[in-house]
Amino acid sequence: MVKNLWFLPKKPDEKRILFHAINHIGLGHLNRSIAVAQWLKAGISDVQVLFLIEGGEDFIEPTGFPWIIVPGQASESEHCEQITRTVLNVFRPNLMIHDTLIREAINRPARDEGIRQVLIGRIGDVLRDQLRYNLSMMLGVDLLLIPHGREEVLPLDQALIAQYAGKTVYTGPLVRRKDQVSSDDLWQKLGLSKKHKVILATFGGGGYDLARDILTNLLAARAPILDRYPQAKLIVISGPHFSDALPEVDEFVCYASRFEPSLTDYFNIASVVVCMAGYNTINEVAASGIPTISIPAVEAEDQVGRVEAYAQRFPHIVLGSTDAKELTYQVIGALEKERDFSAIQEFWQQAEAATQSLVKEIECLLDDIKEPAASRCGFNPGE
Repeated sequence: MVKNLWFLPKKPDEKRILFHAINHIGLGHLNRSIAVAQWLKAGISDVQVLFLIEGGEDFIEPTGFPWIIVPGQASESEHCEQITRTVLNVFRPNLMIHDTLIREAINRPARDEGIRQVLIGRIGDVLRDQLRYNLSMMLGVDLLLIPHGREEVLPLDQALIAQYAGKTVYTGPLVRRKDQVSSDDLWQKLGLSKKHKVILATFGGGGYDLARDILTNLLAARAPILDRYPQAKLIVISGPHFSDALPEVDEFVCYASRFEPSLTDYFNIASVVVCMAGYNTINEVAASGIPTISIPAVEAEDQVGRVEAYAQRFPHIVLGSTDAKELTYQVIGALEKERDFSAIQEFWQQAEAATQSLVKEIECLLDDIKEPAASRCGFNPGE
């Protein structure tokens, strides 16, 4: 798919950024990379981006960003490296941005070409393993951006991050840009009105078994929910990796889809959100004030602690239960509440500061590449 002519010769003042994002069980890495690309396009003039992705074509397609598939299996690393070298030769990026994981088959060609690299490192086992076992690969990285506030990161993780010798910036929470779209069109599309109470169930990529369990429990709760709230309607956005059949539309389920390009539109009409606890989702609901039941996937080691921490900070977020009866009570209790704006103003200030910090650091790095003598951002071009 080509939405812009990334393969044409670079214009004199054009800045080109190549993104690499893995995308397997969930959508988090690709979702976050797309959000970063959108913020950079909005904040820096003459920026052109291209994505190397390992899946998620349907997810990136509506954004208009051009993409190229690269294999993600270790057995195909030689093929991945060949593709990367060809892309670098044609696209000629000024900068490469990785999300959390750096693959040597992509990192090595970039190092060989002298391309500056940035790692956006969400705290979790993927980043920890990168720092513990592949720290030498970080030698080609000029900037490490941690998308958390420093106060949110455990001392042990801070010590691990400190082993990286380059520049590190704790940005704070990254939240995707809000689409300026009226929710009226979505109400009409779904045949709903504002008298309805919408329960939005969203499971990220949908690859965890927990997604199936949550949906099963929600569908089993239809009778007590409708008995208490006859105007309740369930919207299910399962994620593209969800392997089970989606529920049929009935008096309770009004819409079910594996993927929606603009999930924020659905947040805008939701009365309650039932979700897991991926980085992107939990930040979205924290910023929304919508009563939220967040159920962490135990396989994703970072999710349990994240829900507990956010539930302490935000009254509208509760730690959800995998027990069907308890989840029913939690949903009914959440439907009794309204959006809570008491705690989100500070969060939005943090999110806006995080975006500004990210854009500033990337812009400074691009300027240093263009005019190395200036070195305005604390980078030493001679290193």
